[in-house]
Amino acid sequence: MSDLYIPLPGAPALPPAPPSPDEHPNVTLLKDGYTAFAKGDIGLIRGLLADDVVHRVPGRGPICGEYRTPEEVLGFYVRLFELSGGTFRTEPYAVMANDEYGAALVQTYAERAGMILDARAVDLFRIRDGKITEIRTLAEDQYADDAFWSCAAVPS
Repeated sequence: MSDLYIPLPGAPALPPAPPSPDEHPNVTLLKDGYTAFAKGDIGLIRGLLADDVVHRVPGRGPICGEYRTPEEVLGFYVRLFELSGGTFRTEPYAVMANDEYGAALVQTYAERAGMILDARAVDLFRIRDGKITEIRTLAEDQYADDAFWSCAAVPS
């Protein structure tokens, strides 16, 4: 059992800590990306992605694979929202980075076909010249993640 604070769905989030004056610029870049994702700011997210970006999502579910351009990566994000009826969110609770690499520990939440995904993952990043060139999303429980995204939607 973890002693990390992870708010329950619907609970108020802790206010973001102000950036430390000695915070690495790539930590700020990643935090800005998560904020843009939460707001649905596709333009800002696009601006953070290198033209040769690749987002790798391991597993065997329908969202797994490699997304190799900014447009494919953004399409993947849109698909997460579509499959979850707009409920998908990912909230970082720890972000770290240096000149070339970054990592974020995230809590993900989504609802689909009567199921709830409330899980942790790690997003790993490679950064070059202030742009994200590579993302790898690693679910804490890949089997549960695959099962959630593979379930059929309940007809209305």
